Amino acid sequence: MKITLLAKKIELTDDIKSYVDKKIGKLDKYVKNVIESWVELAEDKSMKSGKKFRAEVQIKLPRESIRADVEAMNIFEAIDLVVPKLKKRIEKIKGYKERPRKGRGIKGIIEKETGL
Repeated sequence: MKITLLAKKIELTDDIKSYVDKKIGKLDKYVKNVIESWVELAEDKSMKSGKKFRAEVQIKLPRESIRADVEAMNIFEAIDLVVPKLKKRIEKIKGYKERPRKGRGIKGIIEKETGL
């Protein structure tokens, strides 16, 4: 999976880069045909809630894209919290695609009523 890493008001160290590759790269086993993924890490010092770091991830697939963002006190914590959100959205999309199509529409209603 190709990961484009963007940083706003934060210095990207090798530790952060390898951590993002490790965590976001794990999503490869859940989704096939990933075109590209973008990870944006930012620091906002003006937040009153105390959550200063933001991680935003967007994964581009052939027909759709998946996006999630999280704010946290630590950059590594933000990365850790965004991964489960992405997994949940991936499972939701996969559930829609793998649902059986039989029984939908007029033909399905007729089959249910007549028992054919």
